[in-house]
Amino acid sequence: MTLQAVMGTLMKTFDDYAKGDGDSSTLSKTELVNLAQKEFPALCQSQKKDEILNGIFGQMDMDGDNKVNFKEFVIFISCLTIALKESM
Repeated sequence: MTLQAVMGTLMKTFDDYAKGDGDSSTLSKTELVNLAQKEFPALCQSQKKDEILNGIFGQMDMDGDNKVNFKEFVIFISCLTIALKESM
């Protein structure tokens, strides 16, 4: 798989989850929870999942509008990828 294909998958994943509330340009908190539950199942097995998900949403919503746009999503995924790499 090429990096271009990975980027396409990232864009499609965002779009698929963002369209749930009628605003396909952002993820609401509910849409982000749905994404996390399906795309990061290990995270959602934690007893602290609600606390973790609230913290994640707060970190992703950099402009404080209670929505996560694509730029905020990609920055967060990048930071998450760096943290995962460093933990290996």
